[in-house]
Amino acid sequence: MIKVGGRIRSLDFLTLFRWFIIYSAMGWIYESVFVYLVTGNMENRGFLFGPLCPIYGISILIMILICSDRGKSFVALIIRCALVATAMEYITSVWMEYVFDKRWWDYSNMFLNLNGRICLAASVFFGIIGAVFVRIIHPTIVSITNRFSMKAIKAFDTAILVVFLYDVLLSVRVNIM
Repeated sequence: MIKVGGRIRSLDFLTLFRWFIIYSAMGWIYESVFVYLVTGNMENRGFLFGPLCPIYGISILIMILICSDRGKSFVALIIRCALVATAMEYITSVWMEYVFDKRWWDYSNMFLNLNGRICLAASVFFGIIGAVFVRIIHPTIVSITNRFSMKAIKAFDTAILVVFLYDVLLSVRVNIM
């Protein structure tokens, strides 16, 4: 159960998955644009072959699920979202390095970093962005997706799930070898 637009709703797997995909795609776009602006090169910054960065999808999903109280202070929301993003970044970095013996990001040159996995600037930035997603972007996404018929949404969700699982299996296979 989650409070969406002032009403309590139960969530099914495909709804959560849809949000995960949308926010993973937005994260991939952010990463791609950021890297292009910094390096001048287009590169796939994600772990997957497709245009998704799952760490963004999972992080925003957790933020939505545990930080959805709209009446609270925006600063408190930023802090909670920063904690979620920071924990996700650290855990994901450790896990991916352990499983794949590879690092996807390194904050070693940043002020107040911890083992190059997290840093203060990224935590603050992702906290602010997370709060904006929880308060503004997510309710807008829900409003837009609610305009489509459930039959169309379920067909779309199912097709994307199949493609996503194939991408995960292929990406894991390539990165382990």
